[in-house]
Amino acid sequence: MKPYILLTPRNQSTNSDNRIMSDNESYFDFIAKAGGIPVLCGLINEEDADQYAARFDGLLITGGEDVSPSLYHQEPHGAGTPSPDYDRNDLLLYHAFCRADKPVLGICRGIQLIGAAEGVSLIQDLPSANYAQHEQKKMMPPLGTYDYAHEVLFEEGTSLYDIFGPQASVNSFHHQAVTQVPEGFKLAAVSKEDHVIEAFEKENVLAVQWHPERLINDPKHFEIAYRFVGSCLLGKTR
Repeated sequence: MKPYILLTPRNQSTNSDNRIMSDNESYFDFIAKAGGIPVLCGLINEEDADQYAARFDGLLITGGEDVSPSLYHQEPHGAGTPSPDYDRNDLLLYHAFCRADKPVLGICRGIQLIGAAEGVSLIQDLPSANYAQHEQKKMMPPLGTYDYAHEVLFEEGTSLYDIFGPQASVNSFHHQAVTQVPEGFKLAAVSKEDHVIEAFEKENVLAVQWHPERLINDPKHFEIAYRFVGSCLLGKTR
């Protein structure tokens, strides 16, 4: 019995007068190879959010465009063009799955969306805010796909420390970050160079700033998917 994992939609394009929503294959592979069944979600309404949370066993909030600064009560100063439909969709799903006490994994935009949903603001543009450059080196195959990377320090007593130990390389595709850890969450990782928050967690929610789904050939990064899918299966069999 495999758990069904809902993936948030991205990569909007237009075919005639129809919007086309999709997501990167790497997210589907990440979940499927860990034993889950990934299902792409469309845009939902508020009335249906709890029904989605009832029918699916977990939620993966994927990467994508910048979260709108309006969600954390700021004017844009370095953030990209917002996608209000995706912001609203992600928020509805996140809160619904939390109400249902079902596992949530946030990746890249996912950690930023969860932060905003929990009342935390974002650094809208790390370079212009005088933070150290994250893109310090390149990961080489088979670990990565020539992705830019930097070193991260993990906090003892967290699930990520159990996986990675005190330090590891992660890939880097972000120019934003959360300013603080939301109330009720535990700091899980910071970048070694400038201590930008790279992960936080609490029971049933893990949010990371990097892209472990692009590092699927590395056993430690893949362990994030394996544990997430395992927690979804555990909830399914209760």
